[in-house]
Amino acid sequence: MKPTAPRRRSRIRRALPYSTPDSDGGPRTLYCVDLRAVEAAWSLRPLVEVRFASRGGRLGALFAQMDLDPRRSVRHNARTLTPARARDLFDALCEELADSVIHDVPAEVWRGLLPLLVPHGSGECPYPKEPLLPQGDTLAGGLVMLTEGALAAEAAAVACSRGAASGGVGAGDGSQVDPLLWADILASLHPMLAAVRDRNRVILIEA
Repeated sequence: MKPTAPRRRSRIRRALPYSTPDSDGGPRTLYCVDLRAVEAAWSLRPLVEVRFASRGGRLGALFAQMDLDPRRSVRHNARTLTPARARDLFDALCEELADSVIHDVPAEVWRGLLPLLVPHGSGECPYPKEPLLPQGDTLAGGLVMLTEGALAAEAAAVACSRGAASGGVGAGDGSQVDPLLWADILASLHPMLAAVRDRNRVILIEA
């Protein structure tokens, strides 16, 4: 099957974590997110509503640390912050609203997963352009969008099924990833891909 490119060409392309020289080899978290709901909470709802609905966690901690206007949207408040700080808020909102999360996927596993999820070799930027992406900003860190759209999700599901049948994946140093760990992560990933295919979700990874 020919690799399926993402649908929205207007988004900024982002390098995948393993392909950037300054990327560390630590664990990454995968998020299955309704990005439209995140963008609506970011741009349309007053911060006090978002805070009231919050389950706590990182988003609540960031709100507590910042001098923000509760009557304004998170987006409006973010205009007073540095782009990196504003992206911290957007990342925390994605985490808050995620349908499902796979925490702390080891490097040897996510490095093996990315070619299955993103066969075309690069992700997309999930961030609104304003105020998170001012002209000239280098966009270090943050989140990368891996899988969006039914066709991409279906192709990734087929690739992951083949990966599960193989019983493991190479870690990149000649060793083999624990087959049980590999199978467990793939089992958690399949419902995410089904949500991308059937409910217009996207899969994000920490850059």
